[in-house]
Amino acid sequence: MVRRRRRRFGRSAHRSSKGTRLPELPHDDPVIEKLLQGAYLARLAYIGLDGRPRVVPIWYAYMDGEFIMVTGPKAEKVPALEKNGAVAITIDSDKPPYSVLLVNGDATVEMTEGMAAEYPDIVQRYLAGAAEAYLAGMRDRIREQRRIRVVPRSWRVLDFVKRFPKSLR
Repeated sequence: MVRRRRRRFGRSAHRSSKGTRLPELPHDDPVIEKLLQGAYLARLAYIGLDGRPRVVPIWYAYMDGEFIMVTGPKAEKVPALEKNGAVAITIDSDKPPYSVLLVNGDATVEMTEGMAAEYPDIVQRYLAGAAEAYLAGMRDRIREQRRIRVVPRSWRVLDFVKRFPKSLR
């Protein structure tokens, strides 16, 4: 019989620029699946240019082991993330028992000409039937956007059924 050891951190599919292994979120965890597939806001924490912490709610997609977010070129977070890409993301459900995904990662910012390719799918996920009307009003106005790509370094899941914070164990 093979014994499986519970892991706090996921297996790797990515490598950092220094060649170290980075954790991938498991696709078979129902709590993670619910949070990644549902229309839950991510809360992106980063360090502002003044050195103070910031947290912003933001729409996202999880694709190929990375969190993808799209924002405008003048957003305050853009130069801050370009200077310091260390971020934390929290995604949580809104009804008890609460489910929480906590991620620490590294963000990069990329300029896109026109609307970012991922943006229509992200908008559809959050606005459903109202997405097309929203996008129709945006398509002609958007000259460029910024794609924020977050590669996870570590993650934790809390479901308050089997997985609790240390303070409650």
